[in-house]
Amino acid sequence: MSRKPFFAIMLTAVTVALAFPAFLHAQDADAHPRIGLVLSGGGARGAAHVGVIRVLEEMHVPIYCIVGTSMGSIVGGLYASGTPTAELEDVAVKTDWDGLFSDKIPRREVSYRDKTDWPNYITSVTIGREKFIEIPQGLVKGKRLDLMLRSLTLNAPKSFDDFPIPFRAIACDIETGKPVVLSKGDLARSLRASMAIPGAFAPVEIDGKLLVDGGVANNMAVDVAKAMGADVVIAVNIGTPLSTREGLDNVLGIIDQLTGILTVRNVEAQIKILGPNDKLFTPELGTITTASFDRMDEAIEIGQKTADSARPYLSRYSMDPAGYQALRSRQLAKVKPLGKIEFVKTDQVSLPGSTLLLDMVTKGADKVLNKDVMSYEIFELYKRGDFDDIDFALVEEDGKNGLLIKTKPRQETRNVVDLGLELIGTAQKDNSFRVVARYTADNLNRMGAEWKNELWLGQNSRFFSEFYQPLNPSPWRFFAAPSLEYQNYPVEVYQKYTDKDAIAKYRIKVADAGLDLGLQMGEYGETRFGYVRGKTKSGLETGIPELPEQDLDDGAFKVTLKFDQLDSPFFPTQGGSLAVKYLYGRESLGDYEDYDSIDATLARAFSYDRHTVILRGRWATDFDSTAVVARGFFLGGLFNLSGLNTYQVHGGTLGLGEAVYLLRLKRLSPLLGGNMYAGASFEAGNAWPDRSDAGTGDLIYAGSLFLGIESNIGPIYFGLGYAEGGQTAVYFSLGAKQY
Repeated sequence: MSRKPFFAIMLTAVTVALAFPAFLHAQDADAHPRIGLVLSGGGARGAAHVGVIRVLEEMHVPIYCIVGTSMGSIVGGLYASGTPTAELEDVAVKTDWDGLFSDKIPRREVSYRDKTDWPNYITSVTIGREKFIEIPQGLVKGKRLDLMLRSLTLNAPKSFDDFPIPFRAIACDIETGKPVVLSKGDLARSLRASMAIPGAFAPVEIDGKLLVDGGVANNMAVDVAKAMGADVVIAVNIGTPLSTREGLDNVLGIIDQLTGILTVRNVEAQIKILGPNDKLFTPELGTITTASFDRMDEAIEIGQKTADSARPYLSRYSMDPAGYQALRSRQLAKVKPLGKIEFVKTDQVSLPGSTLLLDMVTKGADKVLNKDVMSYEIFELYKRGDFDDIDFALVEEDGKNGLLIKTKPRQETRNVVDLGLELIGTAQKDNSFRVVARYTADNLNRMGAEWKNELWLGQNSRFFSEFYQPLNPSPWRFFAAPSLEYQNYPVEVYQKYTDKDAIAKYRIKVADAGLDLGLQMGEYGETRFGYVRGKTKSGLETGIPELPEQDLDDGAFKVTLKFDQLDSPFFPTQGGSLAVKYLYGRESLGDYEDYDSIDATLARAFSYDRHTVILRGRWATDFDSTAVVARGFFLGGLFNLSGLNTYQVHGGTLGLGEAVYLLRLKRLSPLLGGNMYAGASFEAGNAWPDRSDAGTGDLIYAGSLFLGIESNIGPIYFGLGYAEGGQTAVYFSLGAKQY
């Protein structure tokens, strides 16, 4: 053969190889172009990455390396470490992201002692030794997110290059503003750092650097993928577009826009370094925002459609099915199976109640590790407040796999001041306000004693102090609780409920000291038996001089039972509650008379989709005590015979039944609160001077229409009430419990 034809053939072969690289290398994984997948941050929009990965798998496109930022780092890091695509979809769609981003567990599962109730405290301030006031580095500490990520990455190697697919996570050094490329260490901690949104989540310290969300430094790190050796980069940009002028009409919009500008600029810089063979995917996610975690299934489908539209481009990098499966098998062979968990232990063997704590966790480690259950159970331990920090890891002892719970017990007393505000008003005259404050010192001794002090200032004033001493460390625990209480509040007395003006106004002052012995029943409730001793004074401020004033001695045994499994104290949609208080007063115990008193309230909520019905009933009697005002019972106000003023119905025996309907109108931004509701109520009840007068023949019927807002500064109600006899009232309240 002459040289000219030979060189012509070689030149043609080289040209074909350059033009069609996949043609020569599709069957040879080692010679296949090295494809780097770059996944940007964007909150809930990041679920679109799962849809793109789904298509890459379907088309047998091998991935050489993955680089992720923020939510892109979670999707990319989990997939790179061996998480199947189907499990990625479950993580995206089934995870309680709102819960993860609030460090909350459902109220029904919170220890009864810690349940948020009434009054509503808007803000908390922790007082420490080094800093008088300790201001958190983020609105959310992020422990629940930490534990979820830990449960999903238990088997990840320390070097990210040893993953089935080499991986890098991008974070930002908050001190310098420069991007930080994380290539080794604790994968869960690295992912957590990559998505630590400044101000929202506390920063994460790694290798001496304080790291936050990488989006502000390098949200789509094409340069990192190329530095890892990628020949071809497939980049997926799911960042939120900048707002138009119409969206910049408030402070939050401006702040979000400033962050967006930083992100968009660094993404634009990365787009410029994309080569001719690289590909940029920009899913059209429309109204799906960074916080639309309830729409992540939609984002997955949009991501898949975006990748589907690029199948002609992707096909040039497809491998034959057998070659691709062989490659994936070699990659996934690096994944260490979790296997069975045969024991659970803690590194704090002397921790009070450690055996019971382990029992709580072990119930989630039955046979094969249920990662979601485990992280949730361990987070519940953390929320008990016994630890400054908690974590867990897989360990092996004597050939058995186990779970080690690593804890950092709280050593110091925590001092917390809570502040709140309550406003109640009608369009007529029944208006009141109250500033509320609470100081709590806990962890006072080895058994976790707590000293709580509450102060209410306003028309209704109160001071309450209780020292709560657990007698055993378990969630179901016995306790002793000495207390002091002072109350000062006005009471208006009406002759008939249809009267517009009260015939008298009393000022009630109560000063009591007591001692209770009780049992806290975990998250369900508590029961107490105690003795109370003090004085009650009923002073007449306005009204007929002949009306009685009383200065009474109090001395009684007290029995209370409280059961609370409502999911919210203000707008319950599930669960129920029961509160019963019985007083046994006798002259021999220091009371001015022999009397009995019982007050019982039962509530139950039922929901379907956006609709909720709350049924509530109350019955109370003082068994005809002579302390007419001080020991009597009152009705009036929103949901307590709506249309009437607060004290418009009074007597020694009370009965009330009601049904409240709630329609959830919309979910609010997490920055604002929970939900907005429209509702209506139907109520029937009365209060009678004597038990013998009680009956259904003279029940007062009432109802209301209202708007309710579950805000971060407390429950807000706007309502219109009507009671038979033509009684109407327009209500507004902030921070007050109505049910």
